Amino acid sequence: MDKYTNKGANKRINQETNKEKFLVKYHPDCIPCFLRQTIFVANSLNISKEKTERLIKEIMKLLIELNWEMTPDKLAGKVHSLIRKTLGIHDPYYQLKKQSNKFALSLYPRLKKLLDNANNPVERLFISAKLSLAGNIIDFGPANEFDVEKTIQEVLKKELITNDFDKFIEVLENSDRLLYFADNAGEIVFDKLFIEEMINYKGQDFKEINFVVKGGPILNDAMLEDALEVGIDKLPNVKFSKLGNEEPNTGPSRDSKEIQDMIKSYPLVIAKGQANFEGFSHITGIFLFFIIKCSQVAKILNAP
Repeated sequence: MDKYTNKGANKRINQETNKEKFLVKYHPDCIPCFLRQTIFVANSLNISKEKTERLIKEIMKLLIELNWEMTPDKLAGKVHSLIRKTLGIHDPYYQLKKQSNKFALSLYPRLKKLLDNANNPVERLFISAKLSLAGNIIDFGPANEFDVEKTIQEVLKKELITNDFDKFIEVLENSDRLLYFADNAGEIVFDKLFIEEMINYKGQDFKEINFVVKGGPILNDAMLEDALEVGIDKLPNVKFSKLGNEEPNTGPSRDSKEIQDMIKSYPLVIAKGQANFEGFSHITGIFLFFIIKCSQVAKILNAP
């Protein structure tokens, strides 16, 4: 863990000069992924074979009718809205999110101890950033199974594909307000640790931390209930905003003027997860933290 600068890092994303290249759009591989997610939900809830078949047919019909020019995150919103409607279940991932939060909280003391391996404050912050990245593996969208503890060890050892940590340090040192787009339940425990270490590094609290959660259920994305459950509300000067799930009254979408204006108003903006990459990759001024879990995203970034 003695390497924490971006010297020699692979700078694959140049958002200032090549925005269109990284505007992530639908790919045919998205379709079987959505169907797999549909089957996973049905199986996890022990839905009958007949209801599962009916659900799959409804999703297939929706996918045929939708405009496939949408970004994958918006397509996912439409798909999971229909899953909830068809099953008549408000939050199909509710129990999985509860389990993820409980498991991540059990890891928290050990995660804190890992920071003690650092040789200096910058390296300590870098380890916390990598732990935040490792937490991004808690994602029931691209995969049904994952090994969190194995991922932690792998991420701590691996070099980052794109490493803008020096730039991040520079922005952090000159920022008194933080906008943080969360991703998944469980993962937000790792985010809490990362934010705490940002504060420790700065030696003072942010004047404001705006922690953005989902305003309605989609996959295992964190909602306000999850943030409160893991203690995000205990961070100093924190407030919560909501990002919509493509349903009315759940919050603005990523491409809304409200969210765009919010991003512009903060000196430091962090967005966690692959869906936020898909929705924000063409926007400048955001630090995108995520593990690549999709072959098409890997191709876009020319990465494993």
